[in-house]
Amino acid sequence: MTTPKPATGPSAASPDGWRQRVFKNTYTRRGRRIALKRWSVKIQHQGVRRTVSLSAANRADAAVEARAIYQTIVTQGWEAVPPASRTAAAAHAEFGANPLSKTDVRYWKGRLLLRRHASSLSAPSSAEFSVRIEHAGVNHYFPLATLDEDAAAARAREIYLSVVKEGWAAAGQRFPRELTVALHWAENPLTWTYATFHTSIGNDSVRSRSQGPQDKRRIRVLLVESDTGVRRALCRCVNSQAGFACVEALEEAKDAPRAVSRSAPQLALVNGNLMAEGVRSLRDRLQRCAPELAVLFFTTYEDSDQLFKATPGGASAYLLKRTAPEQLFDPIPVVAMNKPLPGEQIAVWVRNYFQRVIQSLSADDSGRDMARLTQREREILGLVSKGYVDKEIAELLTISGWTVHGHLKRIFDKLGVHTRTEAAIKYLHK
Repeated sequence: MTTPKPATGPSAASPDGWRQRVFKNTYTRRGRRIALKRWSVKIQHQGVRRTVSLSAANRADAAVEARAIYQTIVTQGWEAVPPASRTAAAAHAEFGANPLSKTDVRYWKGRLLLRRHASSLSAPSSAEFSVRIEHAGVNHYFPLATLDEDAAAARAREIYLSVVKEGWAAAGQRFPRELTVALHWAENPLTWTYATFHTSIGNDSVRSRSQGPQDKRRIRVLLVESDTGVRRALCRCVNSQAGFACVEALEEAKDAPRAVSRSAPQLALVNGNLMAEGVRSLRDRLQRCAPELAVLFFTTYEDSDQLFKATPGGASAYLLKRTAPEQLFDPIPVVAMNKPLPGEQIAVWVRNYFQRVIQSLSADDSGRDMARLTQREREILGLVSKGYVDKEIAELLTISGWTVHGHLKRIFDKLGVHTRTEAAIKYLHK
């Protein structure tokens, strides 16, 4: 059997290095030496050395897959990969004769999600595919900007290869991500508005509006967000909403007090995860510079499901309203333009806004369909919405594939849908 040098050390990060490390196992049968069809790689990390079988069909793709597995091991440990000493033959026995590698377009074609409404403010289409990409313990959704399955799968593969070869940060500069942003209006009762949007990349930048005569008819907003793509996208969200203008967009919270004195904003929109000092401390510091400044905090999430899980406990009630990106500030009425935004008045506006939302709910709202699902059905539907196929769901939940099929049939019946995509859309827009 071929025994190349195990992959280890700094050179293991080189794409060319991985091409030299992948190999095909061989065995002898009746005096003949037979090579297995699939590739393998030996990986050494923290004193552990194992042979890992690969699914890729050619050497170049096998090198990418091996590198991705190594990066996962470094970030998540050996438990994140299959058991030690698994040969390609063993992998065939467990996964079938034709397991698909993430370097294979067909792998991504089975994981496409159809978004009925484009989340990007600049997207010309009302629908497109998106995909959830996982690597080395990190995952993000990416819009694919097409309704063509083949083109969408090819773009998903391109994004994945970029993540493996260049890293998440570099991929985030090349491809827009799909995120959920939640604005925290009040904590008890908990009242948030949230929207799905696409980050801005490359030269797709949005400049803050200069302060001119037209801004006297707009609420001036100071934005604080460290991620460049998110900051550009949120600046666009602010400028696209009637009656609002982003007059400054900052990377760091420490620069906010000086910006408040310079730009005289009426509203500061700040990522609450940036403040080591705490949100209350920053609010107090900013309001010492401008006593009438309203400070609104937000957070970003991979998807709405993550948002729901992250809501703090202890509130007397929970009111979360999905909106379009250009409607995040809807609780603040247009009549507030060019006027101070005292906290007490914002609280009244928010209460009135959510009262109108509750009153507008129809008896046949899709939320009633979701409420009919059992806990297990919700769990399975959540995994479907993330792009998991039945076999992966069965492995994660330690149930059989037939059980997954049975749950999905009941989910379809309860939601009145006919496909996984339709079910996922109802879940993601709950």
